[in-house]
Amino acid sequence: RDAIPVIYDENETFEIGKAKQLRDGKDVAILANGDTVRLALEASDVLKEKGINARVLDVHTIKPLDVDAVCTCIDEIGKLITVEDHNIMNGLGSAVAEVIAEAGKGKLKRIGVQDQFGQSAPYERLLAMNGITVENIVAQAEALLK
Repeated sequence: RDAIPVIYDENETFEIGKAKQLRDGKDVAILANGDTVRLALEASDVLKEKGINARVLDVHTIKPLDVDAVCTCIDEIGKLITVEDHNIMNGLGSAVAEVIAEAGKGKLKRIGVQDQFGQSAPYERLLAMNGITVENIVAQAEALLK
């Protein structure tokens, strides 16, 4: 993979099963992991310019999932977007969908590779081919708010 932007300094600590909130917001929550965290942060900047405040969480651990953080987003915001750079099935999007289903409330848009056979291409092209882009995150956030 190509180099990716640095989000954390070298002294940052992580706790297994505890998401990190990187931005606060009240309109929509964007939950991402891995390299897609940078896209979530960029999307939150674009959304802010449009008057939409997006909470951004780095869900660096899917199992165990930080259910408390997801439930807080459901209770306080109710509109969630997951962003991942792999299949949306059995990943972050599915895990968050399960929490939403059990809570009986909330709306979710999952951004990632749709349930399809894998393809080969340079990384950034694969992201774009699968809608894993800042533009799509922004569009999905706007759709949730309509």
